[in-house]
Amino acid sequence: MAPLSDAAKGRSLSQDRDMANRAPTFSLQRIIFLAVSLVLCVQVGWWINVQIRESGRLLEARAQALNASRAEAWQMDSLTILTYIHARPDPSSRSGSVEGRFAALPSLEQRRTAIHRMFPHVAVVPAPLAPGDPALLDGSAFLSLRPEPMIELQNQRWHAVFRAASEGAFMVVAVLFGFVLLYRKLAEELDLKLRQRNFTSAVTHELKTPIASLRVWTETLFTRTLGDEQRLRIRGLMEKDLDRLNELVGNLLDVARAESGSLVLHRAPLELEPWLRGMCEAMDQRLGAGALGLRLEFTSEPLWIHADPKALGSVIENLLSNAYKYAAEPRQTTVTLDSDGDDVLIVVSDLGQGLSAKDLQRVFHRFFRVGDEMTRQVAGTGLGLFLVKEIVTRHEGDVRASSRGPGLGSAFTVRLPRLPRPADG
Repeated sequence: MAPLSDAAKGRSLSQDRDMANRAPTFSLQRIIFLAVSLVLCVQVGWWINVQIRESGRLLEARAQALNASRAEAWQMDSLTILTYIHARPDPSSRSGSVEGRFAALPSLEQRRTAIHRMFPHVAVVPAPLAPGDPALLDGSAFLSLRPEPMIELQNQRWHAVFRAASEGAFMVVAVLFGFVLLYRKLAEELDLKLRQRNFTSAVTHELKTPIASLRVWTETLFTRTLGDEQRLRIRGLMEKDLDRLNELVGNLLDVARAESGSLVLHRAPLELEPWLRGMCEAMDQRLGAGALGLRLEFTSEPLWIHADPKALGSVIENLLSNAYKYAAEPRQTTVTLDSDGDDVLIVVSDLGQGLSAKDLQRVFHRFFRVGDEMTRQVAGTGLGLFLVKEIVTRHEGDVRASSRGPGLGSAFTVRLPRLPRPADG
């Protein structure tokens, strides 16, 4: 048994190295992602702040320009009055009579029209509207800025700020979305790489264990004198090891064919009840009579599907094998066959280790295995459920996993399109 112990130790050391390498890599990726996100948010925030500050300066400059136009309007009106005054004849001269000094001034309405024509943003009002509104030179009215231009300037400023904020937010979301996609892709690639490495270690172990066992039994047969009963017992053990090797190689070949699209199915009408009963009973005997704690719950209704019995048999074998491997004694495995409208349902449930919510979809990924690589004791390669999904999908069906949580068992539901019962003859 020394070779088995060495292989197990080598596998454990390889898994320890995988887990030791995996944590720092993921942590470094998260740190880099968070740092880049923080820098990006700071830069965009600074850019938005600059836009707000510059828009405020622009508003202030435009407000000053409007105030300057009000001063120009006052100057224009004052010049009109002063020019008129200086154009009147001198009252001390001998060549004319003196009349009222401002009697012939332009009317306030005329002056308001002239101001509005030259300065549309300035209004002539009877009372000041703001503290800085100047009075006309003759004191008849005041000059004030119309509120519409300032309101329009305020609206333009907030539109510019909103536009800058929207552009900044869109840029942040777009870049972060790209980072998230890149991060997830890198994480998936890393996870796949680690799972492939674990798969290589698992396959090595799965191959070395039966090979080492066969070598021990072969040496025993050829180096010792054994009775017939011992020979029969050794023969049975060797056949189990050979079946294990054959199953592993068959799964590897089927996965390779599925990935390359060359997995050929020979589908034909199949009545499920007798076929499924035979598959379950044969698998129970293969794993050890009663080891599964098998319970069959079949509907009495005849159910037919269009399927490849051999490929679909691999699905049932993998599901029952998992129910055996991931449950402690005494096991209780239930296989249910029922109909659901135009579909047929095959449910394999157990009271084993169960699944967490995050693993319900991942269990069908290639090379994925539930649990910690450093503490896992169950043998396997992570290809069984991947192959189950591939075969069921090629039968135009669907397979789903469900569980109430770790330690509470799990159930795998295979849904296949139902076939009307073929006519006799």
